[in-house]
Amino acid sequence: MAVKRHHTGAGRSGWILLALLSLWIGFAAPVLAADKRVIPLSNLRDGQPEVTLHGETETVALRAVLPPVVGLTSVVLALTYENGIDILPEKGSMSVYINGSPVADLPLSAFRGPVNASITLPASLMRPGENQIVFQTNAQHRAICTVRGTYDLWARVNLAASSLTLVSDGGVPQPDLAMMRQLLVAADRAREPLAILHPGSEVDADHLGWGAMVAQSYGLLLGDQTPQVTAVPAQPPSRPAGSGASGPPSLESLPLPGGKNVLIGTRDRIAPLLGEARAAAITGPFLAIYPLPAPGGGAFVAVASGRTQQEVDQAVMRLADISRPLPTQTAMIVTDAAPPAPLPHPPVQAEGRYRLSELGFQTVQHSGYRYAGRFTLTLPTGFAPVSDRSILFHVNGAFEGNLGPGAVLNVRVNGKSAGAIEVDKRSSGVIDNGEMPLPMAMFRPGPNVIEVEAELPPAGGTDCVFAVRRPSFTLLDSSSIEIPGFARLVTLPSLGGFANTAYPYGGLAGGEPAAPFDLVVVGREPAWFGAAWSVTARLAQRAGDLMAVVPYTGWDGAPDDNALIVGPVAALPQAVFASAPLPADRLAGLLEAGALIAQASARGEPMAAADRRALVDRLRLGWSGSAARPGVARPGAVPSPLGFAGTAQAADSGANNRWQRMAGEAKDASSASGSWVPDWARRVMAAAARYVNHWTVENAPVDVVALTENADQLPEAALLQYRAPGTDPLTWTLLTASDPRSIDRAMRSLGEAGLWDRLRGGGALWSSAAPAVTTLEASHPYQIILNPFDIGNLILILARNLSQRIELLFALLLGTAVVLTISMRLLLKHGHRERSGP
Repeated sequence: MAVKRHHTGAGRSGWILLALLSLWIGFAAPVLAADKRVIPLSNLRDGQPEVTLHGETETVALRAVLPPVVGLTSVVLALTYENGIDILPEKGSMSVYINGSPVADLPLSAFRGPVNASITLPASLMRPGENQIVFQTNAQHRAICTVRGTYDLWARVNLAASSLTLVSDGGVPQPDLAMMRQLLVAADRAREPLAILHPGSEVDADHLGWGAMVAQSYGLLLGDQTPQVTAVPAQPPSRPAGSGASGPPSLESLPLPGGKNVLIGTRDRIAPLLGEARAAAITGPFLAIYPLPAPGGGAFVAVASGRTQQEVDQAVMRLADISRPLPTQTAMIVTDAAPPAPLPHPPVQAEGRYRLSELGFQTVQHSGYRYAGRFTLTLPTGFAPVSDRSILFHVNGAFEGNLGPGAVLNVRVNGKSAGAIEVDKRSSGVIDNGEMPLPMAMFRPGPNVIEVEAELPPAGGTDCVFAVRRPSFTLLDSSSIEIPGFARLVTLPSLGGFANTAYPYGGLAGGEPAAPFDLVVVGREPAWFGAAWSVTARLAQRAGDLMAVVPYTGWDGAPDDNALIVGPVAALPQAVFASAPLPADRLAGLLEAGALIAQASARGEPMAAADRRALVDRLRLGWSGSAARPGVARPGAVPSPLGFAGTAQAADSGANNRWQRMAGEAKDASSASGSWVPDWARRVMAAAARYVNHWTVENAPVDVVALTENADQLPEAALLQYRAPGTDPLTWTLLTASDPRSIDRAMRSLGEAGLWDRLRGGGALWSSAAPAVTTLEASHPYQIILNPFDIGNLILILARNLSQRIELLFALLLGTAVVLTISMRLLLKHGHRERSGP
């Protein structure tokens, strides 16, 4: 019986445990269904996965776009940071702000290794969409209370090891068109490229143009982060024999590279991918978004389609128009189709005087030994500095405290020292409209970073522990920048202007929008189209608006407009290199050798130094033995090993195809006033500019052999800019590599290593194996006058050109002196004869 009672008791215990287990499962089910997103902070910015804050006080802000979630319940910010050993623990801290609210004050103590901190945030503090995370350090040296001691103060946040964790109990919401743009730039998938799907194995001109418009809008949404776009062929999966044509849609079963995908094409071409039910809904210009079953949630495929090419045009333009929101529905027929409205351009500073408050700078009161601040001055595309002029910085500020000798205010422009103001006791530390000339030649078109650094040495040595009253500096936002007159002139080639302002492909120049340009892709592999879309998206970021593009695949003669040409170096016809700074054969050999070195590094098996040197020796031997590379020197043709003809496939036949008409309409819509200058006058001024350019601009031939001196950094990709053959001042920009894998690696390094901002001159050569850019000086430069009928502008252009060619200026002055001497002699001789009589 005892045993039975024990058995009966065990049975009761089992029922009780089973009931408790059922209750636990019931309560735990929502927790298991909760959505958890871990966002590395390295996703929030390009470049190195760390943030370093220098000096006594510095602030760094990160932009975080949160993905849409339902019922956000928990937010945790995990940080890993370290700091220098010289920080006084009692006076060192790093403050963290979320959307302007302080959330943590972390200590900066003597270095003992990386510090891990976990900050639990109120869920209400994070808002859907864009959020701002700010780090601000305040530090003091433990032993050296001088300007020199501030250089030992630093704190570094490891972004790769830091993260933002979001937990929601509602899971992932079903995506709709209204949240699609937020999904595109969400921080959890920021490192994933945008995949533009095209039905079939080849990309035609229409898909190239449609993809370019979508890529540009994606770049504008990303802000400052580098856009990465890939081309992905979408083939419907094969169905078992006898299953029939009908069945469930196959869109979810496509092997896609990531969670951000856009499918573009006419209804007939994409119907096998969508399925019958979805394809039947395409009765006009069509936009839709469908979720994908991807790990972590939030993956989607957006669809832009229509029954005809014209309807796809309307759907793509509506999708690319980020100035108008999309409706809160999963699919729509576009009924409000219109060319995208021009976006408001960021303010540009021309001639005049601007207060720092107008440039976004606020009054700063700094207490310490060294202050460092900055503001940005954005100059127009046609800014051409005159060498003997200066931009004046009028400073209003004050130095306070017991200052020692050597108190100074330094100013740097684009990283270079530009001027300084010394403060002595006679001025009482007050700077009232202090005038500091900044050489105009240090500025460039587009954004210019002006850094202000105040050095405040103390009067005598003071123990840092007792340094209660430290010197202070105040910079008032009533200070101003005065810009004198400058020439409206563009000197090309200029990859620096190309990277900063997108000229001559986008933006405003001389008050007019840039003309439509040709996007030419030579090559069948998707990597070349992805590279073309990535560069186009980057240019749209710098232009601040969508650009008008005319797409072409293949090559059939020279483009009629400015052109961006992308393709493998061996497939490009010789006509592309007619005016290029590097010969086709030497560029091909250089890139092929660089691709071998980069490929070995990518495999984790770096090529030995002796092998690299032997490769360079073979290159030089080949260059000295032949002047042309077999298979590349045939004019107007594409080498047969690639298996396709070099015929440009436009969207419609004829010169005035559909894309050219759309580009012209977009340009007319963005500049309704048009230009009052007749074409014949423009041609006359262009001829005069060519004549002036011939006498005032020096050519700089490229030494190809010098590019092989460092065998460790042979390039695998090249971005070249040069004048197109012919009389018109057209610009070609060529992006090339030896094979698709090389261009993929090169495009990733161009964005991740921050190489885009290092583009200069007429050419850039780089490799993914080494984060460095080899800059080529602009060979055969040419000039474009933006305001050709402004007499003052022409005088400034003449003064600028003559100041750059001292020998011409000296010859002009000498000739003027000779003419005046001869004229005076003739006049005196004639007067002497009149006085002397017959």
